[in-house]
Amino acid sequence: MEQEIAFLINERSGHGEAKMLAEAARRGLPDARIFSTTPESALELTELCKNLSSQDIRAAVVFGGDGTLNYALRGLIENAIPLYPYPSGTANDLASENGITGSPEQLGRLVGSGSVRDVRVLQVNGIPFSTISGIGIGSKVCDEFNRMRGRFRWIQMLPKRLNCEIYSLLATRAMIRNWGKGHLVRLISDEVNEVVHTSILMVCNQSTLAGNLRVAPGQTPDQDTFTVLYHRDPCGTSTLKALAKMKIGQLDSTFRSFRTSRLRIESLNGEPLQAFGDGEILTSRPTLDFGIHPKRLRIFSDC
Repeated sequence: MEQEIAFLINERSGHGEAKMLAEAARRGLPDARIFSTTPESALELTELCKNLSSQDIRAAVVFGGDGTLNYALRGLIENAIPLYPYPSGTANDLASENGITGSPEQLGRLVGSGSVRDVRVLQVNGIPFSTISGIGIGSKVCDEFNRMRGRFRWIQMLPKRLNCEIYSLLATRAMIRNWGKGHLVRLISDEVNEVVHTSILMVCNQSTLAGNLRVAPGQTPDQDTFTVLYHRDPCGTSTLKALAKMKIGQLDSTFRSFRTSRLRIESLNGEPLQAFGDGEILTSRPTLDFGIHPKRLRIFSDC
């Protein structure tokens, strides 16, 4: 029996266009048998992906942004079915990193040729993520943006080119609200053992965040190490200046970065550390353990 292509559609993602994009995507696979479903929740998406059979399904085409893809990959890394991340969300960093444009023609060409690569996935406290994670201002922006999307439908209708500007505005507001504050933590890895009062810390599996912030130049998910980037001051004027310089591709001296294969972050005052990743809040614990996930993600790539 011919294998099917699974279309998994998050109807609420991004700008509400996922279902329309899925209909258009069928043009790229005119002779394929397509199984299409719209999960009711993120957890249902994970279970659906986990229960797909590699004998019956040769590709999982997931329509959504990075948050949707995070829940999909949690299931797909269990059965090694290759993922085509059809970009239809607010942020589509995983798709961009793999040269995925989301055109029916590209979908048909890559699935037809089987152009797949195995990429490394990272994890925090056992929860996998594919792009960038961290604590501090990034976590606050992620949390607030997702809350706003849930409350205000018009946010999902904004042009995608405005997404980065929205993130910048939310980051500025988060810094004002948290002026003088930060996380007092100990960073522990093979390379670093340091106490730092930080307002921004990122664990990077790729080079860019939100489409245009070059946070870890040269970092790719094919390497044996990931990049840790952190600001060494509480939130304040130096934070604003550092992020402004990052916006134009410069790394301020108040940032430090290093590469490692493992990182523990311990809260020194016992407060929970909220970790974001792939556009979602992944966990909130006083201790966060970052490392390389034992399983890899199979993903269609046009790079």
